[in-house]
Amino acid sequence: MKNVRILLPVCSLLCLMASCMKEHEVHQLSPIEQSLVLFADETTDSVTFYTFDSWTATPLDDWIFIDGDSHIDFKYDYTKRYLCRVTLAVKPNTTGKTRVGSVLVESYEYSFTAPLIQLGLLNVSHPEYTVDDWLDEKNRVPNIAHYELTDSAHWTSDSICFYVQKGWEIKFEGGTEPDWLKLDSEDGNRGRNCVYLTLTPNTDKENGRKATLSLISSGVTNKITVVQLPAKEQDAVFVEEEE
Repeated sequence: MKNVRILLPVCSLLCLMASCMKEHEVHQLSPIEQSLVLFADETTDSVTFYTFDSWTATPLDDWIFIDGDSHIDFKYDYTKRYLCRVTLAVKPNTTGKTRVGSVLVESYEYSFTAPLIQLGLLNVSHPEYTVDDWLDEKNRVPNIAHYELTDSAHWTSDSICFYVQKGWEIKFEGGTEPDWLKLDSEDGNRGRNCVYLTLTPNTDKENGRKATLSLISSGVTNKITVVQLPAKEQDAVFVEEEE
């Protein structure tokens, strides 16, 4: 009987512990805030979140894919909270405008939808783009935009700088290079690039001139307009002095 009297309190304590563990059962699905905004030729991103439970990720648009695990099973343990990352693969955006997709993440009885924004623009740092139409003006998300490089009549050099994920090329609209504008290169490799422009001074006081270039990479085409302003009187004098 002595042993029995000792065991009874221990059994009671174990039951109490089991009850407390059940009371402390915790389930959670907490996305980590991140900006899922891609340029048109960017094809990878990820969604990150915390959870105690197994989870499933499902793309809700046909241009988004899961690159790796879309489902993971965890043995539930309220003392272990897992940091999870879902890697996304995205098709290049060749539509010419911004598109919005999403990924549904579910865990236990919870879920959240992660939006993914892919711009219709390549990552051109110079010239900066000008917005024609806003997808979301409050959050400054452009829908349709264009690039324009404007030079004064006597300016003789400029550049177009960009970062692309794959090889690129630049073509003149119509296939003909104008006699007043020359490029130092018309194609190249992925990464950061600068194409240098040489311009002939414009001596026409009434008329400016314009050329349209197409920057192409990963099947994405962005047009860049190069504008040279008409000469003012002081510009004409400046050009004559230079000559």
